[in-house]
Amino acid sequence: MDLVHFKLNNNENIKFKRLSEYPLRYDLLIKLDSASVLYKKGEYLDAEKAFLSTLNKIENNKYKLASADYENLRYIDISGLFYIEKRLGNISQGLKYLQLYSKEMAPAQEKKQRLFFAIANIELGNYKKGIQTLNFRLNDILLDRENILYSHFSKPEEIAVTYNAKGDAFIKWFKDTGKKTYLDSSKINYEKAYKALKSSSDYSQYSQNVLIDHLANIALLKKQYHYSLSLYNTCERDSVFMKENFSSESIWLGKAEIYTLLNKTDSAFYYINKLNSKKEKVNDTYESKLKMYHLLSINYENTGDHKNAYKFAKLSLAEMEKKKSWDTSGHNFLIMQEQEEIKALSEEMVKKHRRYSFLSIALIILIFSIIIFYITYRNNKRKKIIFSEMPKRIDTINNFSIYPVIAQKEEGPLIIEDELVRRILKKITLMELDKKFLSNDFKLSHIAKQVNTNTTYLSQIINQHKGMTFSEYVNDLRISYILKELSENPKLRKYTIKTISEEIGYKSSSTFINAFKNRAKMTPSYYIQLLEKK
Repeated sequence: MDLVHFKLNNNENIKFKRLSEYPLRYDLLIKLDSASVLYKKGEYLDAEKAFLSTLNKIENNKYKLASADYENLRYIDISGLFYIEKRLGNISQGLKYLQLYSKEMAPAQEKKQRLFFAIANIELGNYKKGIQTLNFRLNDILLDRENILYSHFSKPEEIAVTYNAKGDAFIKWFKDTGKKTYLDSSKINYEKAYKALKSSSDYSQYSQNVLIDHLANIALLKKQYHYSLSLYNTCERDSVFMKENFSSESIWLGKAEIYTLLNKTDSAFYYINKLNSKKEKVNDTYESKLKMYHLLSINYENTGDHKNAYKFAKLSLAEMEKKKSWDTSGHNFLIMQEQEEIKALSEEMVKKHRRYSFLSIALIILIFSIIIFYITYRNNKRKKIIFSEMPKRIDTINNFSIYPVIAQKEEGPLIIEDELVRRILKKITLMELDKKFLSNDFKLSHIAKQVNTNTTYLSQIINQHKGMTFSEYVNDLRISYILKELSENPKLRKYTIKTISEEIGYKSSSTFINAFKNRAKMTPSYYIQLLEKK
């Protein structure tokens, strides 16, 4: 916004070639803006170099800048570096940038960094914590009456960024669990993001198309393919929206996925090729690269080109393995960061309350005294009640019946008759032999009806006699079956992971992959690859 009032001469253009003639603060802002342009174009490696170079200049001129300017410029730069690494899938490197350049940061800047740690948690699969941190961030912005964190005009955008991040978190959570309610939650948050921007002076058609793009993705995940396609088409017709690398990547990948799922191979290849025909300098994000390889593998398989299908399946695996090692590093970093936070808070509390240590000790003694008094009082009262009820208890013992009385226990397993257990186990065994577990209707409530019992009894019987929960039991049956089938039936190995997962009763391929990895300690794709090499 500062640059809006800085007029250019006739011989200057948007690339700002005469940077040396600008005052230091403007010079750095222009450099950061130029790095951001490279980032938006998808030229991530060049953008990273530009941000690092500018950050070095900011650090070297620390004492020539006002304190607030230094903090804000550094925050903008670190943000750029973090988002580049997020796009490339290397969240651990993004966290390293935060650690390296965020020392001695002002409290306001530390609060602003909550966004990065929330996104990091979400990218690493800790969705609950990530969403919780984003909620804290929303609260910080709303309570910032004096505009210390963000200026008045930038608050709507920051609120929108937070809601969009929450929407993304619920999408990822759905892909991991298959829980459809998460899609509804993502839609609510994306709409709140749009509402926040719509009320601001910076509202534009671009913001509306961002929402439409999100809704198209949700429709795709709900398998509403034609509706999703119509939404993507709406976005694609906006030339301004499609100029952004992020936008075109999202739209073309979405359409390629829809056409793949509709088995329209030619159209799928058309949109994948549109992505591949971009300038060489443009780097695909980790997610788009992985999805592209996956779609290419499926489409080549559908056309009978098994060689290329296998080639792109291997590329997918290589990307996943690389990401896995990065994620492990990212998890370790977050754990260390949390430990440091706890340590710092503890030291601060000790330092703050050291002068009041005597009072604290006295207070602790008083609290313990009250607790001891309460326990003594409660025990004495209990004794009085026991003595007062003793005659009644003696009468109860004297009149005790030799016939059993059925009583409900508050804790512990239900007592189920042996004959009923044998009957239920026999029916379950027959269902196993008939491979009923391959149906996606093989659920606790459905099986309970089939064996004429209730879900509580059935769950307990499986726990006691199978040594696992019902969910673990179903996964064990399905994975045992598919391991044997893949080993004995080479034709089955040609199917996509999605097709295999649906064949054995999983509605979500991600649920199947997780269950397979828990049992085989490797992905199904890698297991198939090993079988093919034999």
